Amino acid sequence: MLSTLIAITLWPFADFLYYLSIPVHPTWFPYPVATVLHAGRISLAFQANARRVGAFDRLTWSAYITGFLIMCWGGGLISHALLALPPPQLYSFGPYINYLTIHLCFTALTHMFPSILNHNKALDTLLFPVDALVRTKAIIGTISLLGLPEVDPVLAESPLAHLILGAIGSSGGGVMAATLSTWTTQWSFSTPIFLRPGVGWIDTIDVWGGALVAAVYSIFSLQSTFYPVFITSLDQQVINLKLALSFIDAQAFSGLVLTILFGIRVYQIHYMSKVAVETKIQ
Repeated sequence: MLSTLIAITLWPFADFLYYLSIPVHPTWFPYPVATVLHAGRISLAFQANARRVGAFDRLTWSAYITGFLIMCWGGGLISHALLALPPPQLYSFGPYINYLTIHLCFTALTHMFPSILNHNKALDTLLFPVDALVRTKAIIGTISLLGLPEVDPVLAESPLAHLILGAIGSSGGGVMAATLSTWTTQWSFSTPIFLRPGVGWIDTIDVWGGALVAAVYSIFSLQSTFYPVFITSLDQQVINLKLALSFIDAQAFSGLVLTILFGIRVYQIHYMSKVAVETKIQ
């Protein structure tokens, strides 16, 4: 009964995560759907931030493109650097073709329909499940780097490394872009957003949520890295019957967790504050 309920709950998440992995077109655009959605959402966010600070019309094309790419790839570049691995952006044209194509398409779209950027509430409300599952793919993809033979075994066997890489995979690009103010005409180095005063748990969900999802995935897929910390003392038969999920289901469960967190964030940012204000007025 429990296994059936779990399967029914996780089925749509597993299906969508699989869909995110397939290429848009095997010949003409052989890049995963997840990267296309990621590029599109980052493009809208980058443009909205640039317009908010009044810099959009004054950015040079080189700054406009570079700032966008940093916001997209910051997490990947940091994680590869920490693991002493060459990032794909150093040896492949694919990431540039993929992300710049989408960014230019969305730039043209918002040029024709600039009001799109004024509907953050609607976009966040409609797309938070997509955002969460795309982010889940990024987190799991980042911690999967620990399985490469080139990675130092000390890192590969460290639960802490999983948590740190999960946080970086989830938030690295956004944190780097905000720290450098890449959507302004004058880049500057500032305090990372999660260390600034007045920033609460909702504002840092991208950071700690990424670490949480990395832990959830690693625990429920029974990766040996987490045995000494969480499950050494448990009877192995109980683990196999009650705790273990397939890798696909573990990904889906991780996506469910992050979707719930992103849903809470949307409610807190776009709806809870409004309810509080209306209640106070009444």
